[in-house]
Amino acid sequence: MSESLKVPYWRLSGFYGLYFALIGCIMPFWGLYLQQQDFDVANIGILLALFSAVRIFAPNIWASCSHLVEHIISPMQLLRLGGVMMIVCFAAICWATEFWHYALIMLAYGFFWSAILPQYEILTLNHIKNDLDSYSSIRLWGSIGFITVVSLLGWVFDLISLDYLPGIMLVLMVAIALNSFALAAPSQTLHDLTHDKSDEPDESLSLSPLMQSKKYFNWGLISFLVINVLVQITHGPYYVFFSIYLQQLDYSNWMIGLFWSLGVLAEIIIFWKIAFFIQRWSLRELVVLSLLLTAVRWLLTAYFAEVGVILILSQCLHAFSFGLLHVVSVKYIAIFYPGKQQLHGQALYSGLGFGLGGALGAYFAGVAWATNGAVWVFVTAALIALLAAIIAYYGLPRENKMS
Repeated sequence: MSESLKVPYWRLSGFYGLYFALIGCIMPFWGLYLQQQDFDVANIGILLALFSAVRIFAPNIWASCSHLVEHIISPMQLLRLGGVMMIVCFAAICWATEFWHYALIMLAYGFFWSAILPQYEILTLNHIKNDLDSYSSIRLWGSIGFITVVSLLGWVFDLISLDYLPGIMLVLMVAIALNSFALAAPSQTLHDLTHDKSDEPDESLSLSPLMQSKKYFNWGLISFLVINVLVQITHGPYYVFFSIYLQQLDYSNWMIGLFWSLGVLAEIIIFWKIAFFIQRWSLRELVVLSLLLTAVRWLLTAYFAEVGVILILSQCLHAFSFGLLHVVSVKYIAIFYPGKQQLHGQALYSGLGFGLGGALGAYFAGVAWATNGAVWVFVTAALIALLAAIIAYYGLPRENKMS
C-alpha cells in the first residue's frame, strides 16, 4: 500500500474518541434523561431496546449497500452520508414530546449511528493488518473519550439540568461527521481492501481450518455468536438502569459518572496490557475467564452496590466483561471471516450481539426491574453469564495459544 493511502493514526483514534464520547452520553445519562421526561422504567427499557434492536439489521443493510452501490459511491462516501443522516435524525429530538416521538427518533438515528462503527473497525483492522496490539492502542482512545465525557458530565449535571444532554450529543455527532470528511485519502483504501479480488478467500486455500473442518455447521462460530448475544443480554440492566440504580442508592451524578469512568479506565488498562493475556492463554480460555468474572461482577452489583469499595471492585471487572471479551471477539471475527468477509463478520457480530442481545437485555431488564427489583435482575444476569461460560468452554475451538 502506498504511503499516501495510509490512514493517519490520530484520525482513526479521533473517531473512536468521539464515538465513545457519544456513548458516554447515552449509557450513563440517557436513562436519567428519559426518567426526567417522566417515562417509567418499563418505557425506558422499551426505548433503549428499540435503540439496540435497530443494530440487528442496520450494519448488515449497510454492508450490503456498500457492495450494491460500490460503482456509484465509495464506502467512505457512504460512511459520511451515514454521519450526516445521523445528525438530521437526532436533531428532531428538539420537538419530541410523546413516547412515539422518542421511539421513532431513536430508531432513525440509531440506524445510521450503529452502521458507522463496523465500517471504521474494518478500516482500522485493514490498516493495521489485524495486529491486536495496534488495534488496542487505537481503540483505547475510545475509552479515553468515554471517561473524559462521563467524568465532566457527571459534574456538570450536578450543577445544571439534564435538559442540555441532547444538545451535547448533537455537538459530538457533528464532530464525528466532520472527522469522516477529514479522512479523504483512505476512501480508496477501504474500497480496495474490502473488494480486491486478490483478497477474496478461496474455499480450498484461504479459509481457516475452523471453516474447512465444519463446512455446514461450524459449532465454534455458532457458539461464538450465542455467547455474544448472552453477554449483551447480561449487560442490559447495566447499560440501561445502572445510573438509575445508583441514583436510587443516593449517589450523586458526579459519583455516578466516576463509577462509569472507573469501569472504562479498567478497560484501558486491559487494552494496554493485552499482549500479557494473548501470549499466555488461548482465545477460548480468555473468553471463559472473562465470562466467569462477568458473573462475579453482576453478583457484586446486585448485593453490594451500596458499599463503595465493593462497587469499585465490580466496576474494575469491566476490564474483562467488556474489554478483554471485545478484543478476543475481534480476533475470532478475523478467524471465522477471513479476507473481505470481515465486513459481514463485523456486521453479524454487532447485529446479533449489541443488537439482538442488547435489545433483549434492555427490554427484559425494564420489565423485570418494574416487577422484581434490581437485585433479582442482576442475579439473573450473573446466571446468564455463567451459562455463556459453559457454552464457551464446550463450544469454542480449542486452538493453541496466540503467538
